[in-house]
Order: sequence, then structure tokens, then C-alpha cells
Amino acid sequence: MENRSISKALFAEFFGTFSLVFTIIVVVSMYALQADFARGLVYPFVALAHGFVLFILIQTVGRVSGGHFNPAVTLGLLSIRRISFAGAAGYWAVQFVGSIAAALLAKALIPDLAHTVNYAATAVNDEISTGSALVLEAIFTFFLVWTIIGTAVDPDGPADWAPLAISSALTLGVLLIAPITGASLNPARSLGPALISGHWGSVSDFVLPYVVGPLVGGLLAAMLYSGLFFTARSAGSVQSAPASVPDPPAPSAG
Repeated sequence: MENRSISKALFAEFFGTFSLVFTIIVVVSMYALQADFARGLVYPFVALAHGFVLFILIQTVGRVSGGHFNPAVTLGLLSIRRISFAGAAGYWAVQFVGSIAAALLAKALIPDLAHTVNYAATAVNDEISTGSALVLEAIFTFFLVWTIIGTAVDPDGPADWAPLAISSALTLGVLLIAPITGASLNPARSLGPALISGHWGSVSDFVLPYVVGPLVGGLLAAMLYSGLFFTARSAGSVQSAPASVPDPPAPSAG
């Protein structure tokens, strides 16, 4: 693949992760102050913002990079050879940089509001254990990556529905577990806000639920779907994946 194409793909991943994380920080900053008297309305708005921005990003730049915007997605696709290790490493780097850049921009534009909610840093609810948070993050990242593989990567999947299905999977995860884990489902989404706010908790409170959980969930989803449902044609497409970045799975490219 030409260097220009690789550069475009890396920029798309940076821009997509930046846009996703910045949107999350802004919506949490705007609605968190409503929590005391309208808690039931806060999480649906936050969840819809997650879904809307992901839908937009998949439709606009998904065709350029494959629309990962999430290290767990990249790891899953690496495990089924839709991307090389070198390509995945480049994606991980720009995803984390994009997340940090989003938190820095929020610090510059809405410092007081963002500081109030720790820049939307994810945190485990006191009512559950770190182990439970890890499992929940893994489960809903599994659903997200399962949806991506089944609709956008599998050549036999319903590609036209991929943007809606993928954004709905993220929305569902946020609706269900945001009150107890913050619904990261994405190590990059958690890193930028935690780094800029300094709101990490202990090492285990961050690394286990927000790094290990999503990565394990994404890896299991990709490998299980591939093992169970890829046909011979699907498997052939996996074997012939490019060496640098994946074929864009966005339906608009089809």
C-alpha cells in the first residue's frame, strides 16, 4: 500500500478517535450537572451522543481506515489477520494520541465544566468490584466487536446495515453500564480523560476494567465469530488481507 494511503488511514483513525472522545467529554460535561434532579435523562442523552458520533464517523472516514477508533477493535482485527502488526501498532499510537488531544482541547475550551466531571474519565462504581467491572466492559466490548465483524468485515454480512448496527451496539452498552463502569469499551476513550484529569484511581482500577476488559472482549469476539461463521469465501478474504491497514469495511465503500 502506498505511503499516502497509509498516512490517510492513520489520520482517519486519529480524527475518528479524537472526535469520539471529544464528543463524549462535551456531552458528559453538559449533562452531568443535571444529574441531581434528572438522573434518568442523563444516560440516554450520553448514550445517543456516543451512537450518533460513531455513526457519522463510520460513514465519513470509515472507508479510509476501516473505522476502528478503538484499540480493542484493532486487536480483534489483528487476531483474524485483517491488519498487520505494524499497521495495528500505528493505529494504536494515533488512537491514543487522538484521545489525549481531545481531552486537551476540552481543557482549553470548557475547562471548568470538563474539570467538574474529570474530563469524563471512567470510574468503577463503588457498589461493584473491579473484577465485575472488568467482566462488564469485556462483555459489552465483545458485543461491539462482534457486531463490527458480523456486519462490516464478514463479506457475507449485511454491510448496508453496518453503521447503524455498530453505533447501536455502542449506544446499548452505554445505556446499560454507564452508571456502573462509565461504559468505556475502548482503552483509548479512557486514557485521554484519565491522563488530563489525573483521575486514574489505583492501577488495578484503571488497567483491569478499562484496558484488559475491552481488549479481551474484542479479541474473543473476533476470534469466536471468525471460527464459527466465516465461510470459505470469508476466510479467503482474511488470508489475503493487506499488510499495512485493513480493507475499509464501511458500507459506503461497498
